[in-house]
Amino acid sequence: MTGIQKCVVALAALILLGCGPKNERWVEPGLASELHAQGELLLDVREPDDYQEFHIANTMNIPFGRLASRLAELESYKDKTVLVIDHSELRAPRILELLQKAGFTQVFIVKGGMVGWKAAGLPVEKMDIPPQPVPGSN
Repeated sequence: MTGIQKCVVALAALILLGCGPKNERWVEPGLASELHAQGELLLDVREPDDYQEFHIANTMNIPFGRLASRLAELESYKDKTVLVIDHSELRAPRILELLQKAGFTQVFIVKGGMVGWKAAGLPVEKMDIPPQPVPGSN
């Protein structure tokens, strides 16, 4: 890599670090679990298929791509704690910014997403989907 390329990469990293959510907007999975147990909203922004495969009990599922059109469903949480969880915390920062622009004041991202949640040994619910018979296997 040339000196100019290294400078460009370093500058891009600095810009990205400054544009994302600040560290105080991230919560560890254990704390998120405690807050959720106390009644705070845990918003799962994964796709419905992923949510059905496994999810945290008593969460609200609004997929990432549909959140903007479904903000009205969250209106009662504008001044309450909203914990955002996705698969691995890649989309959650954009959700945080969208919610903040819409007037939500207490939005936090679950660090590590569902990957971090499961790695911390926290409970998830799995859907029991019975195996489907293979056609012609009688």
